[in-house]
Amino acid sequence: MRTRKNKQGCNSDLFISYPVTKTELGELLGVHRNTIVNWCDLAFWRINSFRQAYPKKSDGTTDREAPLSPYQAWVICKLGRAMLHTRNKERLKEAIKAKGTEFSRYTYENQRKQAFKLGA
Repeated sequence: MRTRKNKQGCNSDLFISYPVTKTELGELLGVHRNTIVNWCDLAFWRINSFRQAYPKKSDGTTDREAPLSPYQAWVICKLGRAMLHTRNKERLKEAIKAKGTEFSRYTYENQRKQAFKLGA
């Protein structure tokens, strides 16, 4: 695992209001774009709501080149924080499996509402 450019990048949940490219998200979180791509692959195959958040192409396939939705960016941030603790891709896969509801869209919506309620 490479050293992060910004060690504080994943310390708190990320609530953005616009679609973000993997490159932009990497800059926000202080990691390389390739790291974001790897985390997206982990999430895509293990978190159903993350996979469903991608837009569909005209042929019905998933457009994985599209910018990430605010929900997807939040998931990637949480995976980044989990990776700081697990420091191992296999343990991260097990953590996703064990705590799948922590990465759900429902959890995202509730935490987002709480964050903005506190800020008001």
